[in-house]
Amino acid sequence: MANPLDPMRQLMGTGAIQPGARAEANKPAEAPKTADGKSFNDIMAEFVDQADQAQKQFDHAIEAVERGETDNLHQVMIAQNQAQMSLKLAAEVRNKLVEAYRDVMRTQF
Repeated sequence: MANPLDPMRQLMGTGAIQPGARAEANKPAEAPKTADGKSFNDIMAEFVDQADQAQKQFDHAIEAVERGETDNLHQVMIAQNQAQMSLKLAAEVRNKLVEAYRDVMRTQF
C-alpha cells in the first residue's frame, strides 16, 4: 500500500522518507557562527565574563581603599558605575532572552 503523502513529497522533491533518514533528521543542527568563528554560546560566555570582571574590579578597588593602599575615590566610583551598568545590561539581556524563549514556546506549529 502506497503512502498517501508520497505524491506530495515527490512534488516537493523530497521523495519518500527512508527508515535511516529519520535518525538524520533528529540530529541537532550545528549552531551558526559569526565571521570570527564564535557561536552564540561563546559570545554569551564572554559577555558574562566581562560583567564578572567589572564586578571584581570594583571589589578590588573597594578593598584597596579599605586597606589604605589608595585614596582615589574617583576610581572607586568609576569602577562602581561600570559594575552597576554591567549588571543592569546583563539583567536586560537575560530578560530579553527569556522573553524571546517565551515567544518561541507560544508559537503554534
